[in-house]
Amino acid sequence: MNYRSLFLTIIFIIGCSLSQAAISLPAQDAVILTPVSTFDFDQINESSTLVKSRTWKDVFWTLNDSGDWARIFPITATGAIIRPEWNSNYQGVQIPNAVNIDWEEMAVDNHGNLIIGACGNNGNSRKDLALYILPEPMPQLTETTRVSQVIPFYYPQQTSFPAVPNNFDCEAVFCAFDHIYLLTKHRADTRTCLYRFDSLHPDKPNPVTLLDTFDIGGMVTAADATPDGTKLTVLTYNNIWVFQSETDDYFHGRMFWLPISAKQCEGICFDGNILRITNEQMELFEVPLDQLIEVTPKR
Repeated sequence: MNYRSLFLTIIFIIGCSLSQAAISLPAQDAVILTPVSTFDFDQINESSTLVKSRTWKDVFWTLNDSGDWARIFPITATGAIIRPEWNSNYQGVQIPNAVNIDWEEMAVDNHGNLIIGACGNNGNSRKDLALYILPEPMPQLTETTRVSQVIPFYYPQQTSFPAVPNNFDCEAVFCAFDHIYLLTKHRADTRTCLYRFDSLHPDKPNPVTLLDTFDIGGMVTAADATPDGTKLTVLTYNNIWVFQSETDDYFHGRMFWLPISAKQCEGICFDGNILRITNEQMELFEVPLDQLIEVTPKR
């Protein structure tokens, strides 16, 4: 190992030791999620995200996982497609200057943009990780749109491709406090690492900044923050978490948790006092925020 690799490894070990406090989880049976509706549009066949618009009232966005072409789908809270009335062959909002390479997540900022996370990295071997940023289109009038910026990025702590351990996958992107953040999906342990974009250069790879780590109890599949950034919800295959903080020090604020049981849930977003969730089986769920249980670190 060269000195640079050793230095980055030490940084990673130190950084991933910031949130080691164990969380005291009460004995609680998993809540079996019952779908409130399903998508009514057969082009949505492997939904891997859900985000609520901050531009258009009662509009949500989803997309299909890797294998689909570059397109996004505007829907209502019940999964009904929103489309131009004149297009009888509508297939979603096409994005011809983008390529869907393992798109896993979408986020929305407070400046009218959608952010698509081209960051799925099951094998931890990708060197083309990127964010696609595009102005949020008006769904009733839009058939085609374009990406305005492509932001390449990398994890400074990843020094081998594929990585060992396999902890550099990502299916969770969110916006808060005028920054874009990532939460990693670990396959070697039950932790997640919180990263922040401190630069958004379109012409060179951007290193993401490791902020913290947390033993979240499973593989992270989605995340969303409230518009003011003070609440963050994180979804795993078997848990919902909500972290509450006045800064992005989320893992040291108040924490709320709920164990769940459902098929492969991969999208979550805030909608007032409700969390909306979708899975790859085209089902949509609702979980009231007051159903989550506050948990505290062990002293």
